[in-house]
Amino acid sequence: MAVLKWGLVVVLVIAVLLVGMYVAAGWGLKPMNASARTNIPGQMITLSDGDIHYRWDGPEDGPMIVMVHGYSTPNFIFSQNVEALTAAGFRVLRFDHFGRGWSDRPATRYDVDFYDRELIELLDGLDVTEPVGLVGLSMGGPITAEFTVRHPERVRRLFLFVPAGLDLAGSDSPILKWVRRPVIGDWLWRVSWKKALLSDPQYDESALAPENRLAGDVTEQLAYKGYSGALLSTLRHMPLTGREATFEALALTGVPVMAVFGTDDATIRVSSAEKLQLLVPDADVRLVEGGTHGLNYQRHADVNPWLVDWFTAQ
Repeated sequence: MAVLKWGLVVVLVIAVLLVGMYVAAGWGLKPMNASARTNIPGQMITLSDGDIHYRWDGPEDGPMIVMVHGYSTPNFIFSQNVEALTAAGFRVLRFDHFGRGWSDRPATRYDVDFYDRELIELLDGLDVTEPVGLVGLSMGGPITAEFTVRHPERVRRLFLFVPAGLDLAGSDSPILKWVRRPVIGDWLWRVSWKKALLSDPQYDESALAPENRLAGDVTEQLAYKGYSGALLSTLRHMPLTGREATFEALALTGVPVMAVFGTDDATIRVSSAEKLQLLVPDADVRLVEGGTHGLNYQRHADVNPWLVDWFTAQ
């Protein structure tokens, strides 16, 4: 009996510790609301899933480009690209996905339909009816590819920076398999996601010149409730590999596609470039030698001329 009693005590102590760690991981987080958005660089619009943050740049009468960011970093990741596009006379729309940046963080299923609804409602809500040039970065790659497949009449041309959807590093890791499971996965994610995110080598900018660094603080959004939940739901419900069917369907739309990959990308394996070329035979697929996952801003001097030329040649 004594052994059983002490065993129950140990189990209880461990349970209390685990619950304590779970609660502490979310302690002090602030709500994302109007007060938090007092000085944001842009505007808000209400969609069916909540309020979303967006901003316009460039001349009002310029050809329109819509930029869709990736998994974790909000729209300021495009700042260097926006500068080049607006200088060339384009009108640029960028926004923060739900769950990121200054947008609402709805507790819902962040899946393919969710991200498609987000983009189509944003364009409709802003009265953007003419076909646009579309840019997708990383996770924004399969989002914009799927959008083009579903709404080809809304897209003139598509440009993909290091698109996910094919060969993603670490996608088969045992840790991710556990994280995708309910209960235990929720606990594992809650206590470890911040360290995992900030340990991403992309965010180590110490060796980069100031002009090649992110034009914003990626950690600022971490202070608000709902960010980690949005990332976890996306991880569970938005496939970032195995999207061959999406790219095959993209080829059938006839929408011109360019895709740029980095040879040293630690997130999107460079083998994705060859696969995408096979799936979309008419695509213009290019490699940036030494390019990493942040090549759109870290190597903007190299890739911006391609970006501008792609949307100028219509």
